[in-house]
Amino acid sequence: MFSQEIETYYLIPAIRREIAKIMIKKGQTQQEVALKLKLTKSAVSQYVSGKRGKKFVLSKGTVEECCAQILNGVHYLRAIQDLLIKLKSNKEICKIYAQNSVRPEDCEVCKG
Repeated sequence: MFSQEIETYYLIPAIRREIAKIMIKKGQTQQEVALKLKLTKSAVSQYVSGKRGKKFVLSKGTVEECCAQILNGVHYLRAIQDLLIKLKSNKEICKIYAQNSVRPEDCEVCKG
C-alpha cells in the first residue's frame, strides 16, 4: 500500500475521529462538529462511537493542536494538512505507522 492510500483510508479518518471526540468533550454538539468538519451529523456520531475511523490508533495528543486550530476558525482541511506536514517533518508519522503495523511502499520519511 502507498502512503497516500494509508493516509486516505486510515490516517485521516482516525484524525477526524479524534478531532470529533475532542470537540465533543469541549462542549461542541455533534451538529457543530459536523458543520466545522463538513460532515453529516451521522458521520460524526459514527466517529464518536468508534464505528468509523477505528482502524488506526493515534497517540494521545496527536491532534490537539489541529483541533484547536479548527475551533479557532481555521478550515478543517488546512488544519489536517498542517498536521500531516508536521507528522512527516518530525517523523512522528513513522511511529504511527509502526504502532499500526503498516509501512508504506513509497514512504520517503520512514526511509530517511
